[in-house]
Amino acid sequence: MSRSHPTRARGLVTSAALVTLFSTGASLGLSGCGEDKDGTCVPTTEFFRAEVWKPTLAAKCLACHTSAGAAKHTKFILQPEEVSGYLDANLKVMQDLARYEVDGAKLLLIKPTQGGGVTHGGGEQLKTGTPEYDALVELLDRFDNPVDCEDQINVGSYFDGIEQLNEVETLRKATLSLAGRLPTIEEVEQVRDFGIDSLDPVLDAVMKEDAFYDRLTEIFNDTLLTDRYINNTDAVGLLNPERFPSYWFDTIEDDDQRNQVAYYTNVGIAREALNLINYVVRNDRPYTEILTADYQMFTPFSAKSYGVKVDFKDKNDPWEAAPGKIPGVPHAGVLTTQMFLNRFPTTPTNRNRARARVVFKFFLDTDILKIGDRPLDPSAIITVNPTMNNPSCIVCHQLIDPLAATFQNYQADNAYTPLKTTDQMTWFPDMRLPGFGDIQLPEGQESTSEQWLAKQVIADDRFARSAVRIVWKGLTGQDFLSEPFDAAQPDYVEALNAFQVQDRVIASIASKLRDNNYNLKIVFKEIIKTDYFRAKNFKGELDETRKNELADLATAQYLGPEQLNRKITAVTGYPWRPQPDAQDLLINENEYRIFYGGIDSNSITQRITDPNGIMANISLRMANEMSCLSTAHDFAEDPSDRLLFPYVETGFIPEDGNGFSVPAVNDAIRANIQHLYDHVLGERYDLSDPEITEVYNLFVTIWKDGKNNVAAGTYSADLGNCRATNDYWTGADLAERAITQDPDYTVRAWMGVLTYMLSDYKFLHE
Repeated sequence: MSRSHPTRARGLVTSAALVTLFSTGASLGLSGCGEDKDGTCVPTTEFFRAEVWKPTLAAKCLACHTSAGAAKHTKFILQPEEVSGYLDANLKVMQDLARYEVDGAKLLLIKPTQGGGVTHGGGEQLKTGTPEYDALVELLDRFDNPVDCEDQINVGSYFDGIEQLNEVETLRKATLSLAGRLPTIEEVEQVRDFGIDSLDPVLDAVMKEDAFYDRLTEIFNDTLLTDRYINNTDAVGLLNPERFPSYWFDTIEDDDQRNQVAYYTNVGIAREALNLINYVVRNDRPYTEILTADYQMFTPFSAKSYGVKVDFKDKNDPWEAAPGKIPGVPHAGVLTTQMFLNRFPTTPTNRNRARARVVFKFFLDTDILKIGDRPLDPSAIITVNPTMNNPSCIVCHQLIDPLAATFQNYQADNAYTPLKTTDQMTWFPDMRLPGFGDIQLPEGQESTSEQWLAKQVIADDRFARSAVRIVWKGLTGQDFLSEPFDAAQPDYVEALNAFQVQDRVIASIASKLRDNNYNLKIVFKEIIKTDYFRAKNFKGELDETRKNELADLATAQYLGPEQLNRKITAVTGYPWRPQPDAQDLLINENEYRIFYGGIDSNSITQRITDPNGIMANISLRMANEMSCLSTAHDFAEDPSDRLLFPYVETGFIPEDGNGFSVPAVNDAIRANIQHLYDHVLGERYDLSDPEITEVYNLFVTIWKDGKNNVAAGTYSADLGNCRATNDYWTGADLAERAITQDPDYTVRAWMGVLTYMLSDYKFLHE
């Protein structure tokens, strides 16, 4: 069945147009209709980037026209490229300034040319008749006569030749990612051949499952890192005992009960920010509420450590999370939770700047450190109070410091302590006043400045984009592409094209989030339906240019320990652990969690996404041990209940005693191999496909070797540790269904096949 590409974000030029647009030194030669010389329509944003921003504004104006530059007192203030959304912001500045005229002449044209008797403090920057000047004229004309490229834009050309997962394959990848399970037969039939949008209702149902919220917690903890405090009583110990009855459970006499209650309490406190995000998403509340919530999330046990009364459905359920309030504290969602404040602490010299930095990074999609990522000569900083007065420092601090000051009610002890204005105690006079950008905190709102800040942040367009970034990283394993700025780099055109396409897709998803009352589930669904999540392969040969352009497209991420752990259980039916009552090896910090690229949210905060030798060996051990555990146990089940071997039995031998093939048995073996490909790897092959034959030959090779060596007494028929004598979960004796011997060596031949698949690239990646 052939399917067209799903509708994508509008506003992109074709690859060919971009090559023309961004060729070094090339001019678009645009006519009034906004077309380049080959007749391709060029959107205003792309025209502005190539013909006005790069050659003129960034090269000649940006040095002075910033909030920290020599022209900071003017209305012409530009954002540097490191600020998320800089292009749209600067284009808006140009649109606003385009209204100003002097004697009928546009100020934007006569100021830089010093024409019409108008002087420019920076001197002459443009000459009339130059390509830069003509481009500025064209931009102003576009403001008056907007260019509509709607009918000529072909976003799909970027994805030409890309093989996409179909609906069923996408569903499998999505359910494994979101809920750690395979799709049901009913779910598969809901989407098969019905188009990619048919996934929406199925995904809506998946996102009601508890497993999805475990995954949501995992995704957001990768950002907030508050699980640093989840062990022992690390979180409880961070509460101020003078304000809260934090260790209330110490009065419990029974050691086991006290330790259990302490654990429940600690997890409830450690995950107060993550529980808030879960609560907002689970109840389809606006994602903005993670910052504006005038409440905090408590569990029945954590509420006692805070000394607050909260209405719970079941006060004995240690995992129930419900909203409540700490008396006298003006809550501002995540921003005022104790774990967020402790995870990103302040000091008397830092003065909440670290908190401001993470607010920019997590909720405004802006990495302040990249703005300041430039050579700096410390000996040149001789200015008194450089963060206020030195141009090299102001570039960052004029953004960070006002926002930092809005955290004025939370100092080093992380307790809410509003400034006592009656005692004339104010925020540090050698720092900028509390505010957000150019907006200053209104007088009289000092005691609720964090709540005021939350409202400013969610009103910023970057807030929606930051939400998309967090989910995008969680689902694809990749961060957003960075915009290339060096036109001299060899693959600049291809890199810019890749960035532009992705940027438009991201902007479209962010727009849908805003349009749907910030329901975060929209972001999950839209990302899953993108070509980025679904990219599987490329049809035909890739030339070097196309390789560079598509280098970061595929999302076959090396599964982290938590995701791989869930996939193992979903596929084999059993967890990878030493014994049934032990912790899974891949999520145990004392076993393989860290070695396999996981994080501890403390000293190890970045996941390893490129496998190393240790990780490769761990995955191979997993494949061997899981095939050992699950093969015999699966054969011990009734065929209708088997996940792995529904079409064969242990007595199915491919050759008779005379060495002749047994057709019916071989057909069954091939059918089961076909099933394993589908079930374990999500791949579908005809029975005659070479892939099926290759694995069939592997099975026969192992079987022959084992059969001959068992007959010779070299190998034992006993399955040893790979026996199935008891039900794995209940411990019940399997009696006549027990499998302890393998005289025909078929069980171990199937173990070899399963090991082959569990160690396959496509099982370890998703």
